[in-house]
Amino acid sequence: MSDYTIERKARLSAQKPNTGFSLYPIDMASFLMTSPPLSVDVLQSGGGDPMDVAPYALALWNRDCVTDAETTQFLALAHWLVEHEVLIGDDFSGWPTTRSHPSLRTSGSWLSARTQGCVVSVLTRAYQVTHEDLFLNVAERAVRTFTHDILDGGIQSPVGSSGLFFEEVAVYPATHHFDGFVYAMVGLYDYCALRPANGLNHLMQRALETLRGVIAEFDTGFWTYTDLTHRQLTSSIQLFRQIHLLEVLAEQSADSFYATVAARWTRYRVLPGSRRRASASRLAAYGRRALLEGIRHTLLPSRIGGPSVRVSVPLNSLATGGILTVLRGVTQVTKDIWTIEYLTRYVDLDEKGYSVHLFGSAMMAPWQFPTVWVYMWDGFRKILMLARQGRSYDFFLPQDGVFTAAATGLAAKITGARTVCIDHANLTLVDNDIYREERKKALLLKPFPWRILSGVLLKMYWPTLKSIAHLSARVVDHFLVPGVVGDGVEEICQGFGIPQSRLTRFDSMINVKRHIVFDASERAGEREKKGLLANAIVVAIICRLSSEKGLEIALASIQQTLAMLEPADKARLRVVIAGDGPLRESLEEDVRRRDLGGTCLFWGDISADDVIRLLAISDIFLYTSTRGACMPMAVLEAMASGCAVIATTQPLANTVALADGRGVIVQTGNVEETTAALVRLVCNPTQCRVIGKAARAYISVQHSPLIFRRMLQRVSFWSNLDDLLNLKKQTV
Repeated sequence: MSDYTIERKARLSAQKPNTGFSLYPIDMASFLMTSPPLSVDVLQSGGGDPMDVAPYALALWNRDCVTDAETTQFLALAHWLVEHEVLIGDDFSGWPTTRSHPSLRTSGSWLSARTQGCVVSVLTRAYQVTHEDLFLNVAERAVRTFTHDILDGGIQSPVGSSGLFFEEVAVYPATHHFDGFVYAMVGLYDYCALRPANGLNHLMQRALETLRGVIAEFDTGFWTYTDLTHRQLTSSIQLFRQIHLLEVLAEQSADSFYATVAARWTRYRVLPGSRRRASASRLAAYGRRALLEGIRHTLLPSRIGGPSVRVSVPLNSLATGGILTVLRGVTQVTKDIWTIEYLTRYVDLDEKGYSVHLFGSAMMAPWQFPTVWVYMWDGFRKILMLARQGRSYDFFLPQDGVFTAAATGLAAKITGARTVCIDHANLTLVDNDIYREERKKALLLKPFPWRILSGVLLKMYWPTLKSIAHLSARVVDHFLVPGVVGDGVEEICQGFGIPQSRLTRFDSMINVKRHIVFDASERAGEREKKGLLANAIVVAIICRLSSEKGLEIALASIQQTLAMLEPADKARLRVVIAGDGPLRESLEEDVRRRDLGGTCLFWGDISADDVIRLLAISDIFLYTSTRGACMPMAVLEAMASGCAVIATTQPLANTVALADGRGVIVQTGNVEETTAALVRLVCNPTQCRVIGKAARAYISVQHSPLIFRRMLQRVSFWSNLDDLLNLKKQTV
């Protein structure tokens, strides 16, 4: 051993207590010694891939660089990595690969968190040997990929509301691979040992908290998974590597939690019962895959790829309402990358511009037993029929988390497609006591003989619905649920077995450009066209006329408001009720009984465009729902139109959206609070305009099409690093 090598070892050993992290040696790289030795000649001739070079360099380091030749080779590999650095953004870089992944959809170049982490570890060690700032400067640019989303050329993906994960294969949908994440963390610890005041501490803490939150998803109770998308059991060697990486992470983070998990996983590896269960599970998984592949090969034509992603949107009915508003937003933001077709049992709008496939019949609905099973069977059968006819979809986007999702997910498993479900509060209804009481009250409107039969069927419906929801949780790949964390959806999903990694909460998209804001003269003219006073104070109520909308609260509040207003304001007040539903006749009778006929106007069911025009001429939007979940589109659209919104605390998303002076929140079912809010705003039009302006500004940012598009790209397919690299070349 040369004096240089001995001196280097002594210097590094002396530095170890001061760095907070042992840069020398790290045994984890020895597990990557699976490729043939890399010679400098091979690299100079154009061979080599960063995914091989960085691990091999670390393996050399772990052998203590026992000869000067090995030290020279290590530094040569480090210089090769510097020379092959690829600038991605203005201040960050990476080492992309073009390897195709056997189980993921990759296109062109992509980054790897494992490679990025290993490269940073190599560069920090090269700096320790040479003290050349070049290595540290390149490492600094490399760690910045850890701070960027995959869509922006980085390696991180979001998990939950505030978590992040470093992805071994930086494409979407993210797999959340265990090894890649920890290798990335080791690289960050290496870098921070040399530059502790670098602003990465918060990022690393978020990452560790994310891993702590999802690590149970890797654990089967007897073995572990490699990642959270394919959920394939690790081999014995892979489990050994996971255990070692956990031990490294426990040491560097000074968190005994990871050491505890490592000890539990070590027991899995040595217990004969665990090994037998793992072997049996692998065999069963292999059998399932072979069976599905056989069915696809025998019954279905070969899948043909295309320039755009082919998407099927199964849903109960294609009609006006909040779901259609969401789907129009989906179409708008994906028109250049997706080809969308709809699968539904019922269409109640102009089909022009929609590619629609029908199943079942308009009379068949999923809201009763046993028709819910017929609905599911017909939907399942139709998807397979379309597949046999050559309709090859990349993924399905069902619009409820229970019956449609279950049928779609089962069919998608056979066709080999991905299922991403947008749930519009259906999962929250399965065990919702208020919803069950509403269904029971609806039975009272039926004739006596049918009331008894419907009651029996309803009792059978609830356990059926819960069973279908559990099935949906197993066969759907990912759930998208609008709303905010804290509204109870996470707990409901957890009860059905939907883990954090398979759930994304999002803000529903609103295109503020569609929502007109008139000046005073334009508003007056539009009101006169609708038969309203030019100087009227217009309150809009837009909803389905059903019991959960709390419309009796709205009418009681309006009656009390009129009693408290000055005569001039009372004469100007007009309440426009737009929508239809089972309570239409009883509400009209209630309006007559309360002597509100001159104030309340029923406009019936109106089109989406007419909704926007109504909001544009309204001063106030009133939302009195007594039951809600997710994120009411009616409230968001009213905010986008510049209305001063009064809304109940159901759902919680209303409280978040209307905070900081963007609207008025009232307690659910509270007539006095609702009346006070109405009186305050009716008497102060200036305040209405101030509130409406703040609300519109909030919607334009928080619910923008760009944010919505990025969310859809994350859960569907995205592998487009080359576009970012080409854009970088064009701007240089």
